[in-house]
Amino acid sequence: MTNETTSQEQTDGFSLVIDALKLNDIDTIFALPGIPITDLTRKAQAAGIRMISFRHEQHAGNAAAAAGFLTQKPGICLTVSAPGFLNGLTALANATTNCFPMILISGSSEREIVDLQQGDYEEMDQLAIAKPLCKAAFRVLHAQDIGVGIARAIRSALSGRPGGVYLDLPAKLFSQTMDALEGKRSLIKVVDPAPRQIPAADAVQRALDLLKGAKRPLIILGKGAAYAQADADIRTLIEKSGIPYLPMSMAKGLLPDTHEQSASATRSYVLAEADVVMLVGARLNWLLSHGKGKTWGTPESKKIHPDRHFAHRDGLQRADSSTSGGRYRLLRVSIVGRHGQQLGQTTGGLDSRCR
Repeated sequence: MTNETTSQEQTDGFSLVIDALKLNDIDTIFALPGIPITDLTRKAQAAGIRMISFRHEQHAGNAAAAAGFLTQKPGICLTVSAPGFLNGLTALANATTNCFPMILISGSSEREIVDLQQGDYEEMDQLAIAKPLCKAAFRVLHAQDIGVGIARAIRSALSGRPGGVYLDLPAKLFSQTMDALEGKRSLIKVVDPAPRQIPAADAVQRALDLLKGAKRPLIILGKGAAYAQADADIRTLIEKSGIPYLPMSMAKGLLPDTHEQSASATRSYVLAEADVVMLVGARLNWLLSHGKGKTWGTPESKKIHPDRHFAHRDGLQRADSSTSGGRYRLLRVSIVGRHGQQLGQTTGGLDSRCR
């Protein structure tokens, strides 16, 4: 017998976690099975999710992060509590630093015992430990909240600047039961977790004016450009503008190394001589000497730095005006859409510099 709101059929935490992942097109989990997630891995595999097991959680986490980068879906790493969680934490921090969408899901001990420090099995406040090392961290205590927890983890991993997210699932959660129909209704399919953003017209125009007026422009391609999978737009920008480009290591393959505009063989020279540099999916971090020093030989060189994370565009800011004594100037070109959309608008305003 059933009615409009409930049924006699029951579901449990195991099934809800699996159904929530499948609803969001998660078809692979990287894991090292063990208590309290042994049954979850077994049931997930039986439900058609591909389980890839590793001998160490750090390797599973790195594989999940790599999968996230390649697929634009968050890679899922599943670990046991405490020592397994800690082993996966290195991969979580690495995914966050490198902007790889990845979710570390770990089983954990019971909150009421951990919070009173009464000595539970593998007792550890995993949520508190994970928070400083990832974009977001969530804990699910009730079966009816599993759908919300997984949806928030997915959206957090993919939105804005991608990164690592931690999801804490205490052991008691898996055995909780609820009405199957209500459980199905509690699940959430994440729609458009990283919506496209249209860059402001005046920001695009500032970038165009700089590029058109440059004598020695350079485009630097980073892993963000590779993640965006905007290969055709990037090729159009490079070839239409005629501007030399320098690919960072993880942007290799967007264009062939033999391309006539590739500056890979003269990296030190072009960085030192460029008067305007446009960074596409690249950050001015240690790989580019933070935009400072002898690597950047032109004191008044200008950088066009599209980035979805505003804070990272001020890494080399000294002064907005060269008359204020600043050595480097970062032009605030607030192009924050996905790179394909940014490049399309930028390319549309450029005539070939080679003609």
